[in-house]
Amino acid sequence: MQYIYKAFGWLMKWCYEIFENFGGYAVALLAFSLIVQLILFPFGIKQQKNSMKQAKLRPKEAAIRKRYAGRTDKATQMKMQEEMQKLYQEENFSPLSGCLPLLIQFPILIALFYVIKSPLTYISGMDESLVLSLNDFMAGISDIFKEGAKINAIDEISLIREINANFDVVLAEFPNLSEYVLPNFGMFGDFIDLSLKPTVAFDGQWALLIIPVLTFASAYFGQKLTRKFTYQSPETAEAQSSMKLMNVMMPLFSAYLAFIWPAAMGLYWTYRSVLSFIQQFLLSRMYPIPVLTDEELRAAEKAYAAQNKAKPYKALENTARKSLIFDDDDDETVEPTATTQKSIVSDDDEEPSGDSIIPKAPLK
Repeated sequence: MQYIYKAFGWLMKWCYEIFENFGGYAVALLAFSLIVQLILFPFGIKQQKNSMKQAKLRPKEAAIRKRYAGRTDKATQMKMQEEMQKLYQEENFSPLSGCLPLLIQFPILIALFYVIKSPLTYISGMDESLVLSLNDFMAGISDIFKEGAKINAIDEISLIREINANFDVVLAEFPNLSEYVLPNFGMFGDFIDLSLKPTVAFDGQWALLIIPVLTFASAYFGQKLTRKFTYQSPETAEAQSSMKLMNVMMPLFSAYLAFIWPAAMGLYWTYRSVLSFIQQFLLSRMYPIPVLTDEELRAAEKAYAAQNKAKPYKALENTARKSLIFDDDDDETVEPTATTQKSIVSDDDEEPSGDSIIPKAPLK
């Protein structure tokens, strides 16, 4: 992972050196986020193509689910999953293939977080011993780093701010400090200092409160808009309820972190949310998800019904459970009558009764 950290640290340093005099750290952070998004773009293409294929399979998936509708016992569910897996094999599709790009991106996203959070280590390129020495030195001359206020995981963004504010004093103690790039976190001159944490106090940095608000808004509306341009598989009411809760809780959590950490972190998350939505919008135009009509769904049901006509009922012994292979209504073993058979399974030579053209799964 250190190789990934150092590579992205070099990239962020390069962006800062280019835009140091043209917008400073905020613009450099935007350029860095944009380049990273372009690096991740091929993974987005892979996910989008996988979603297209999954959407095309939806009519056949719906036909299978409809055949087993109303039965929730383990035996029935296993049978339904077997048919699903058979369908995926025939279509050369793997539901897990959409997870692989996410798994590959995960360590990259973790690396980006640490690069932004630890600029002295990954952007300036200082070794750990020098960072610790600077932290200990600043404890003697800065109220922020006074004894008892130091934290185990060094806040390198705040440390850079204090070094820049006392540069001559620090340089006298660390002569080689001038060899390193120390980012300036000022935005719009000195109007906003991205190295500070947002606060509700109406001081000179009250504008930092905009950062947590933007973090929440970009995460909340970004994910809602992104869902409109991606394939969404049918969900149960319980799953939909959980998703709605997560759609609110995650942006709130991001806004909370943006409030307790230096504003640079919140600005980075805002950039990421906006760029992720733009990427998904572009992918939806390059590789549009097919919109299925009712006619296509009915055609898939008919094709599936033709391939899976109901088989003759076979009597079972010692059955008293609800399942695909057991009678639903009887508590004791009974020999099924012709009427019982006809009410559960469509006859081979007749159209299935009711609104559905999908016959119920055969009783074994």
